[in-house]
Amino acid sequence: MKRALRLTHFDKNKKVKVLELGFDDAAINDKGYSEEGSLLISIQSENSKAFFQLSTAEASLLKDRLDFVIALLSKQYIDTEERAAKNRSKQNKEKMDEIDEEIEGEEE
Repeated sequence: MKRALRLTHFDKNKKVKVLELGFDDAAINDKGYSEEGSLLISIQSENSKAFFQLSTAEASLLKDRLDFVIALLSKQYIDTEERAAKNRSKQNKEKMDEIDEEIEGEEE
């Protein structure tokens, strides 16, 4: 098994959680036939460890879905940031208008 990725996170209690992605290369089996490689996802925390093995077809489907969800979340983030910037701009304009009114009131 070769390791391709290791992500380490800490929970709110500062306990370590690790996600690893490993894979086995495609190979020729004992009978002389080709076997596809496989991917292994493991998630471990302080007291437990879970493994999930994926075929290359399943891994491809997972990658496609991840790409789709990441693109969707990126678009949502950009749209949300644009709305937030407009709201901040509007609030700043309202504050500036209030300050201008106060200044005009003091000048009279």
